Amino acid sequence: MASVPPSLLEFTRECLANSISRTDIHKALTDAGWSDREATAAIQSFAESPLPVPVPKKRVSSGPREAFLHLLAMLLLYMTAFATGAVLFLAIDVFLSDPTKRGISGAESMARFHAAILLASLPVLALVRWAIKRDIVRNPAIRIAPVVRTLSYITLLITSLILVCDMVAVLLGFLNGDLTLTFILKSGVVLLLAGGIFLWYISGLNFEEKLGEDKQQDALMQESLWRPRLALAGFFTASLCLALALWIAGNPVSQRLLRLDSQRVANLRSLQNAVERFYQKEKRLPEDLDELKTFPDTYNYETTDAVTAAPYFYSSTSKTDYKLGAVFDLATPPRQPNSTRSRDGFYHHAAGSQKFDLSVK
Repeated sequence: MASVPPSLLEFTRECLANSISRTDIHKALTDAGWSDREATAAIQSFAESPLPVPVPKKRVSSGPREAFLHLLAMLLLYMTAFATGAVLFLAIDVFLSDPTKRGISGAESMARFHAAILLASLPVLALVRWAIKRDIVRNPAIRIAPVVRTLSYITLLITSLILVCDMVAVLLGFLNGDLTLTFILKSGVVLLLAGGIFLWYISGLNFEEKLGEDKQQDALMQESLWRPRLALAGFFTASLCLALALWIAGNPVSQRLLRLDSQRVANLRSLQNAVERFYQKEKRLPEDLDELKTFPDTYNYETTDAVTAAPYFYSSTSKTDYKLGAVFDLATPPRQPNSTRSRDGFYHHAAGSQKFDLSVK
């Protein structure tokens, strides 16, 4: 229900106290320039009662619980929408990479990050929305509480700005000739997410206006047609993006094995640098890796596998040639197109024992 000016409330109270009908009060107010909504709100501020004096209705107020739940729901919705959009952007980049740009670096880590956001925010958001709905069933007037309306209008402002910026970006891309398929799809993602949130909140405000005007039945019928479907579509989209992010990120067990293999690669590269410095100083190759530990110009490098405790393989094959090796858990994953990742031989290995033929420079 809209806020009623004190002067309008006082006038309505005096009219009702003098037994003037509500219809006549409404007509007098509209003739005086007040809007139909303001006149209706003023009249509905007083209950119909057999008492000879006007009985004011209880004004809807919000307590800390309503503020907490609605603010938390709004922030969780922002988090979910951000993660959903980021996953869709990542999927567009992965499956429709622009040939003029470099490949996606760290796609798996980005997918894991956004999957973690969705895994944490989606269940909590559903729980908070359930608590809000339960409170509304107990007291429907909560829907028109000031804090609820304020947060709704803040969200409408944010989504409106996002939609306008998205439109500007599309027009600018068109004028610059950069209207590629990936650009169009990403703009569509922003439009879909921001537009869906905008529709959800604007429809809620429209419902609240009808609720405040005692049109509950019509409002409930209109809300039941598509608002729950919009919420279900949003939840389904976020869940689908969660599954997509987990697919891009890969199996957590495999990711751990890949990380361990990356550490083995880093250790072998460090040993290679140590052998290079040893040769430059001594003009020969070390007998074994333990000799590197006693050499003053080298650091204390890892010469054994941190997981299996097995020593890394080393063997000199000539005065300038030698072999370095380790046991890897997995084969090197395929490289992204145009990736800037280092192309040295350590990045290409099969699963199991792998030995690399190297030479000092």
